[in-house]
Amino acid sequence: MGKHTIKFYPVGNGDSTLISLDNGKHILWDYAHMKDENNEDDKRCNLPEELNKDVKGDYDVVTFTHADRDHINRFSEYFYLEHASKYQGAGRKKIKELWVPASVLLDTHAEDEAKVLKAEARYRLKNKKRILVFSRPNKMKKWCDDQDDISYDDVKHLFVDAGKVVPGFTLEDDGIEFFSHSPFKSESQNIDRNAEAIVVQVVFNDKCKTKLILGGDCTHQVWKDIVNITKHFNRSDRLKWDIFHISHHCSYLSLSDEKGADKTVPLEEIEWLFETQGNDKCRLISSSKPIPKKGSKEDDDQPPHRQAAAYYKEDVASNRGGEFIVTMEEPKVDDPKPIVLEVDDEKCSKILKAAIGTAFITEKKPPRAG
Repeated sequence: MGKHTIKFYPVGNGDSTLISLDNGKHILWDYAHMKDENNEDDKRCNLPEELNKDVKGDYDVVTFTHADRDHINRFSEYFYLEHASKYQGAGRKKIKELWVPASVLLDTHAEDEAKVLKAEARYRLKNKKRILVFSRPNKMKKWCDDQDDISYDDVKHLFVDAGKVVPGFTLEDDGIEFFSHSPFKSESQNIDRNAEAIVVQVVFNDKCKTKLILGGDCTHQVWKDIVNITKHFNRSDRLKWDIFHISHHCSYLSLSDEKGADKTVPLEEIEWLFETQGNDKCRLISSSKPIPKKGSKEDDDQPPHRQAAAYYKEDVASNRGGEFIVTMEEPKVDDPKPIVLEVDDEKCSKILKAAIGTAFITEKKPPRAG
């Protein structure tokens, strides 16, 4: 396989990540257009403009890890949606396949954009195509039984359980593989969007096998469960990583229930995930605002939490010869640009856009096993 790129967009405390494969396919992981166009001091990127530079056609997959605003904001303005003509104007981008967690369909309190996403997911499921729904099979069976136009037996092949490879992409044909870690087959009556968000390990290329974990807004309780379940099934390789899109905009709650004075101490299971499972030269990506300084005004406006950032930088990145990168700080706080990582069979490279002009600098990382 050739070169693939992973691009993390500076959208503040929000998530938008584009994976572009060398075969021309594009997979978008969340869409959060957070910029206030009327505020000239807003440094967050104009997401639709940035995406349209990178994707000239339509999207092969768009994943919404869950339906919170910072993962779906203004998506209905950008995409061509199949369920209603009001979302089908000229220039809108089509979604060849939509990936959503079951909570998107099960949420009885969805409002605004979440309600639109639920309608789109329901329409696609009813038509038995162009959608994958992640987990909650028993709850989804009951939900389907309650509908007058959806049969569970007709759509059960469109559900993806945790612990399975996601169908549709292979290392052999596409140079990429997605392995689902979450959500689980939870039967709770309550909907917790963060706890039931999609979490995957992405593996690139057969030879080098660069590994990316997309952590969504995963809480420490869910990470603990993911680690314990993965170990139980002797699948620790499925939690190896070179690139980690850290959870919930660098919130301490993705590490522990205690913030700490200057550094968050993670749960034992999460310490293993980061300090044992991370490969040398690893990169941790915080899709967030700049990390606040201690005692600053921003120190109380969180996340991100400087205590969590201290753990990621000092105990993980530094010890592995790696890098902790914040989307709204790269390459500088006053002018953030998308972070671009290039993956091929030999290495993972970071592409830095020069502050002046259009030249690019490539920072290469040597190949490594694992």
